[in-house]
Amino acid sequence: MSYRDALKLNAWAGVAVLAALVSRLLLRDTDLTGTVRVLVALLPLVPGLLYVRALWRWITGLDELQRRLQFQAVSFATLTMLLVGLTVDLLQQAGFVRNLHFGWEGYFAFTFALYAAGLARANRYYR
Repeated sequence: MSYRDALKLNAWAGVAVLAALVSRLLLRDTDLTGTVRVLVALLPLVPGLLYVRALWRWITGLDELQRRLQFQAVSFATLTMLLVGLTVDLLQQAGFVRNLHFGWEGYFAFTFALYAAGLARANRYYR
């Protein structure tokens, strides 16, 4: 994949990050009404869903082996992050951990790191 293609693929992720920053800044304004606050809070979902669509199209356009490797890496990252989030939530409910909030940035960064680890692991089988 060329650098230009990688930028095109991940452009929606950049837009989602910018939308999240704008959303966070706008939500600090207390003059917004309930409906407007909900719309502003959900603003980053639109480019986020477009990013998921771009990734899905990219993965399904790969050859069979690369598609399998990507799906293994994405599955590993998604399921591991789901278990981490569930574990943190259960520990908070038990009172063992207090006020541990990753925020969307933490979840995104940790999921990306897990994806990279999952891709390295999947690639190891085909060397």
